[in-house]
Parts: sequence; structure tokens; C-alpha cells
Amino acid sequence: MTAQSTPKRPYASRPTTQMAIGCFAIPLMVVIFISGAFFYLRTNASTQLLVPQGEVSEVRAAPEDAAPLLARYAAGRSLEITGRSEDWSWLEVNIWDGQRGWVRRPLDTLVWQFSAPVATPAEFTPAETTAVEPVLEEMIPIPASSYTMGSPPGLGEPDEEPAHKVNLFAFEIDRTEVTIGQYWVCVAAEACAAPTSDGILNEPHYLNNPAFDNYPIVNLTWEEANNYCQWRGKRLPTEAEWELVAGWNIDKSAKLLWPWGNEAGQAEINAGPTTQAGPVAVGSFPEDVSPFGVLDMGGNVSEWVFDWYKVDYYSVADDTNPMGPSHRRGEGVGRVVRGGAFSDPIEEARTANRRHQVEDYGYPTIGFRCARNN
Repeated sequence: MTAQSTPKRPYASRPTTQMAIGCFAIPLMVVIFISGAFFYLRTNASTQLLVPQGEVSEVRAAPEDAAPLLARYAAGRSLEITGRSEDWSWLEVNIWDGQRGWVRRPLDTLVWQFSAPVATPAEFTPAETTAVEPVLEEMIPIPASSYTMGSPPGLGEPDEEPAHKVNLFAFEIDRTEVTIGQYWVCVAAEACAAPTSDGILNEPHYLNNPAFDNYPIVNLTWEEANNYCQWRGKRLPTEAEWELVAGWNIDKSAKLLWPWGNEAGQAEINAGPTTQAGPVAVGSFPEDVSPFGVLDMGGNVSEWVFDWYKVDYYSVADDTNPMGPSHRRGEGVGRVVRGGAFSDPIEEARTANRRHQVEDYGYPTIGFRCARNN
């Protein structure tokens, strides 16, 4: 008996459509997608560098850390990119007046986010650099003292009256105003905010250009000045301390009208008839010196001090280590500003002269110096 053969099943037709999709269409779509993404990224790559939060971008004359410093920019500033090093570690940027420099690419910024051709330092003339020897931070010790604060009737303004005896404990005070270079160290350490603007008057890059590093820092609010002093382990001087240092001759037990003496025209200072119409390097006017040897208390820039301002505060002030009125309704309004500035007449440089400004703004004529308990 012959066995029945099992009928053969027909072969299934090949899924040519699916195979075509799997072998050709999908890879092609992936290639197109990747190419499109790359094209999008390259066409939308930025020619601007935004300085990241918590960083200070230092622009140098060549793509190396040892090259001369040309400029500084704080977080949030946007710089135009004009080129890059071959390995993308440095970016060439415009700074001012058509001049260029090099800044390190932020490590958290990927290369595809930028659009820049390869450049070399020889392709442009870098900004001129000026070597600046930093001013040394020096403090002058002030012994415990008693002196007459304010002015007698007819000699000063009403808010300088009544003249009254003040007793102060020993302390120290900066010999010079805080400089731009000193303040930028605090900004780089992420302990201080950058100045509220880059320039002043006819110096649009006053606070960015290291050539001005030994000039007084300005454009800072009272809080930022106070914060810097605290970062340095110091504080702002009180109004009473400032006036003592500016005008009290401890050897003669005499109060001077100006830091240098009792005649306005006796010294050349950066204010009044001998003004330079802008800040100068601290200590540039050696005749503007107080009996304690502290510089620029008459001119250059005015200075924030610790106290709130109250027009009649002297009538109720403490006689020992006064710290100004409280900041309550009807009392302290604005912070006291002491000393003359380059834009002021000589009268503003009197040691007893008082002014005040809104504490929440930075001003191009106001800087500060710090003090410390002895």
C-alpha cells in the first residue's frame, strides 16, 4: 500500500515592501533627520558668547592664560565672537573700538553652539595693554579718640549742627579708596555683584579696562559696598569715624576744616579748581592727605559710610561710638555720603560736610573704603 505524500505548503511571498522600508527607507530617514538636526544646529549656532552665571570672562591679548589682560566681563554680558582657536578652547571676541582679544570658552558650553572660523592672533591687532602694579591694601590704625564732630553755627550747613563731643574706640581704616582691581577679585570669587554699569562720563569702559585697576571703584550700591567690606573681614566706617580720620589732628587736639588744613586752596586735590574732571588712580594727589595719613578724603570720589541719614541726628546722637539713626518712619532716609568728588566744588570737601543718597543705586561719583575694629 503506497503511503500518501504530504502536500507541500506553498512558500510565502517575500515581504519586499517591508524589507525595502527596513533596509533603505528607515536608514535614509535617520540620515535625513541627523543631517537636518546638524544643519539646524549649525545654521542656528550663535556668534555671541553670553558670560555664564557665576563667572567672569577675562579677555586676553592672545589665546593663553599668561597673555596680558585686556578686559573683564561679568555674568550676563554678551560678547561678539569673531573667531576661535583650532581646538575650540579659546574664542576670539570684539571688545571695543574694533579691537579684539581672546577668552576661554566656558566649559559647560558645547562647541556646536558657536559659529566661528579658525583665527590666529596674528590676524588682528590686539587692544593696547597697560601694565598696572596693583595698589597694596594698607590699613591705618586709629587710636581711641575724643573729638568735636560737626560745625558751630555759621561755619557749616544746618545738618552739621550742633557740634558735639564724640568718643570712639580704636579702629583701622583703609589708607586709600577701594580700587577697581581689588573689587574684581571679589566678583571673580562670586562673593560680589558686578558694578551696575561699565563706564562713567567720558570713560565708557572704566570698569572693564584693567588700565583703570588702580582707580576707585564706583557704580556700586551701598549694599554692594558693604558686602565687599564684609567679604574682606571689614565693614564700612561710621560717619563719626570717617570725620575723625578726615579732620582731627590728634597731636594738636584740633579740628581741621579740610583734610589738609584750614585753607581751601592750600592743597591740590581732585575736586574744585584742580579737578581732573574724572576719577584718577587712588593716591594721585599726595597733598589730599588727612592728619592720620589717609588719602583722598577731600576729593577723587565721595564715599559711602555706614550710617543712615537724618538731618537733625546730631541733636540726639550718642556720644560714644555713634552709628547713626535707625531706619524707621521719619528717621534715617538714605545713606550718608562723605567727602568731595571730582565733580564737586571745594566746599564739598570740608571734613564736616554731610550728604546722602538713595542706597539702592550706584553712582559714578561715589566709591568707598573699609574699616575694621582694632
